[in-house]
Amino acid sequence: MSEVSGRVAPLYRRLPRGPNGMGGEKVARNQRTRLFGAMIESVSRRGYHATTVAHVVALAGVSRRAFYEQFSDKEDCFLATHDIVVARARQGVLDASRLQSGWAEGLHAGCEALLGDIAASPEGPRLVLVDSLGIGPRARVRMQLASLTFERLVACASQLAPGGAGFPPLGPRAVVGGVRHVLFIRMLERREWEPCTLTDELLDWISSYRIPAAVRPGALGLATPPRLPPAPAAFLAREDGRARALGSLVQLTLEEGYSRLSDQQIAQFAGISTEAFHKQFPSKEECLLAVLDEFFQEALRAVSGRLENADSWPQGVHLAMAAFLDHLAAHEALLRIAFINLFEVGPNMIGRMTTSVESLTKLLTEHGPPPRHGPRLTLEAVTGAVWAIIFGYVAHISSDRLSRLPCLVDHLTFTVLAPYTGPRAAVEAIQAARRSPRSV
Repeated sequence: MSEVSGRVAPLYRRLPRGPNGMGGEKVARNQRTRLFGAMIESVSRRGYHATTVAHVVALAGVSRRAFYEQFSDKEDCFLATHDIVVARARQGVLDASRLQSGWAEGLHAGCEALLGDIAASPEGPRLVLVDSLGIGPRARVRMQLASLTFERLVACASQLAPGGAGFPPLGPRAVVGGVRHVLFIRMLERREWEPCTLTDELLDWISSYRIPAAVRPGALGLATPPRLPPAPAAFLAREDGRARALGSLVQLTLEEGYSRLSDQQIAQFAGISTEAFHKQFPSKEECLLAVLDEFFQEALRAVSGRLENADSWPQGVHLAMAAFLDHLAAHEALLRIAFINLFEVGPNMIGRMTTSVESLTKLLTEHGPPPRHGPRLTLEAVTGAVWAIIFGYVAHISSDRLSRLPCLVDHLTFTVLAPYTGPRAAVEAIQAARRSPRSV
């Protein structure tokens, strides 16, 4: 793409005016494809929010009228482009895996094709993994649907595995979440060339979640959740201007949505001046960061106590994960902000959120053995897996579903332990932890 004197040079040669031998449907399809390419190129260069319809139509070499015959607005075009990138990636994985005769070879070929395509042409994958964050609820739903598409691929591949060794119920979500996070970090940091070197490491990590057929299927069954009364967050209970500002942001975000808020509104609701607000926080983004940091620091303090009192490392992980989930379930408002409203902000904020989850992963694993599977990527991948499983529950706007978060303790403990101990030992450790009086 080139820009000369403020004008954008088109990526594609315009279709000739007048009769060109193409029917109306074929012309529309050609224009749609050009608009997809133009959206990818413009967003890659200047970001979604700085991209305009004028940029897209100029790059595509189509008229504004043709654009609006295809899409209602810029966001509609972006989401359709997102969908086509995901669909092509899925098809590439399927095509590569079908050319192989064995299950393991097919899995390797599919993963290699996906990572190779990302490294060779990163602009489309970056649009899906990075640029779609911070756009709004529709883009968040698209992200969920894209993840579900690949979760189904992983689940189907698992069913073909020899010996009946497959994934537990939430295994495909953990796998897709882990891989997605590993790729997101590299896209965010502009290390697009790395994915094609990670195939073997990622497949090794993925293999740690295949439970042998000899282990009974109900080994990681969901328990009835305990009744947890809502608990006030300690950092919001303090009597000072900072706490009032944090509480103001939390309440207004839940009532009106984060994107609609201004610094002045937050300060006014907190009963302080805008100047006093800015002495505490340069912007509402920094105020939101402070909410998330305080929320996770409280959670980590609850986790640390459980780890210190455990008889063994696996039991400590089980106890600590239970404490973490109890903390999340008892703070529903903060949980929704951390896992849902955060998508209104953008990729850098999502990166900050996953850094907080990584603090939990580091705390849980620092006294464990070295990872046996995918050691170079284990911490990153496990962080993404834990985040994806929790997000999958929180994203369903249902208080009853959120109250069941503590039921995930076995599954999340398995997600953490398996790459370090192997799947069989992880299941056995979880069963032993459940029998321990400390787990009651």
